[in-house]
Amino acid sequence: MHEGHRERMWDRLYFHGDSMSDHELLETLLFFVIPRVNTNPIAHELLDRFGSLEALFSAGPAAVEQVAGVGRKSAEFIYLVGLMIGRIRNSKSKRRKLTNFAEIADFARSRFQGKSTELFEVYCLSAGGELLCVKSLASGSSSKVTIDSKSLSSLLVTVQPASILVAHNHPSGRCAPSADDDEAAEKINQVCRINGVALSDCIICSEEGEPFSYFHSHRFEQLGIKRETGKDRKAPQ
Repeated sequence: MHEGHRERMWDRLYFHGDSMSDHELLETLLFFVIPRVNTNPIAHELLDRFGSLEALFSAGPAAVEQVAGVGRKSAEFIYLVGLMIGRIRNSKSKRRKLTNFAEIADFARSRFQGKSTELFEVYCLSAGGELLCVKSLASGSSSKVTIDSKSLSSLLVTVQPASILVAHNHPSGRCAPSADDDEAAEKINQVCRINGVALSDCIICSEEGEPFSYFHSHRFEQLGIKRETGKDRKAPQ
């Protein structure tokens, strides 16, 4: 009976999770740590004891373990979820912004420091310059990377940023762009235009000197790269 009930709860979660009550969500969460037992009464007991999901997931594991039907493993699991919720709340209020070249340069340098292999990263930004995510899309030899256009396009579709910054390193020590770098910038811009995302800048870092900026050096214009997507977004200054 419980297996059929659990399957129905999983289906509800998948298709109509936002309509489930607090105790139903908690009951389903407990499936992960309490097998072959009806977790519905345990969920009710937990909510009766702590009064709300917020209070439950803010409690320590020792207090949670006192509730009937909850063992140490379940208490630790609930505590772990609570810690993750807290981290998410804090990250939303402290999300990094990349709104000018100094911030971008510092961030990119920190990402590539000490790397002996050439790497390529994408920084997805909101319209206000908030860093939504960082994605490494390529790695290669000590001197060259290959850009995967399909992976970049998939990232843009999934995250839906307002704009992106792309950055890679030159382990050789020189930030000057190569012909391969220019070709990669053109390819990246094409993918961005197709997906309606602004390419704010292409950054090259090395252990020596300041990072090279395609935007600030006017290299985009020199290469005839038009970055506008129809929304007239500006690059970070």
